[in-house]
Amino acid sequence: MTKLTLGVSSCLLGDEVRFNGGHKHHRWLTHTFGQYADFVPYCPEVAIGMGIPRNPIRLISTDTGTRAVDSMNLTDDYTERLQHYAESIVPQLDALDGYVVMQGSPSCGMERVKLYNKNMIPEKIAAGLYTGVLQRHAPAIPFEESGRLSDPNLVENFVQRVYVYHDWRTRQPWRTAKELIDFHARQKYLLMMHDYPTYKRLGQKLSNLKDIDNRGAFGQAYLVELMAALSNIPKRGHRVNVLQHVMGYFKNQLSEKEKASLIHSIEQYQASEVPFIVPVALLKHYIFLHGDQFPYLMNQTFLNPYPEELGLRNPI
Repeated sequence: MTKLTLGVSSCLLGDEVRFNGGHKHHRWLTHTFGQYADFVPYCPEVAIGMGIPRNPIRLISTDTGTRAVDSMNLTDDYTERLQHYAESIVPQLDALDGYVVMQGSPSCGMERVKLYNKNMIPEKIAAGLYTGVLQRHAPAIPFEESGRLSDPNLVENFVQRVYVYHDWRTRQPWRTAKELIDFHARQKYLLMMHDYPTYKRLGQKLSNLKDIDNRGAFGQAYLVELMAALSNIPKRGHRVNVLQHVMGYFKNQLSEKEKASLIHSIEQYQASEVPFIVPVALLKHYIFLHGDQFPYLMNQTFLNPYPEELGLRNPI
């Protein structure tokens, strides 16, 4: 797998750019994921000329929309400058595979950022002003915020999406019908595990590619729907269903003892007795032995969504 390129809030890389002159160095991001990714740092507040240290900003709801203002005097307004800077960054997103932002930040937060009402009572219902602009312009790019990367399910989901997006960005499969169909085929079991209705719906859309006039627009719409589906955290039952589907390929290749062992490992996972990696590893072993008979299966993203060394399928 080739190296990724990720946008990252500068403070998460250890840069002392926060309002108080500190940082929020995220060690998993730099020490673990950093082995597989190059990072492009961004700090919109510093970029628009706010000093270090500086008064923090807050988001307030007004009759003219959400505003980003100085939290001390509530009059110094940074809204347009943050929005214009975000608009200037949008073209750079074409070179990124994902983006990690600082949680809770009025400029960079992805969700549940405090938005103050007219009585200055906060509710965690907003996205940061800068990140909100980026997400509106590039809805397919995987975004995640630092605090959620401590959740094993969320971090695995993000890394998985980043690698799928990287595959799309670098291969550009939308250029021909065959490449797009091949790309979709590789995602079959991964997509089935995350969102079966979307898997069926996208498959139906790809059945009439010869009638598509604007292949680029079609590809972008496909990608947005695909990435939204993959952002769903799969339920245990959905994972078991996919494991059983893949197992079905080997009904004539495995001995009765091998089948029993595989079934047992899936049942153990279903009962929360072993992590997901246990039945997956056993399936990959049999694919290694018999995969030449199933080239379609060997190409499935589901089996190798990211480098095994990340160890993200270990949690039960």
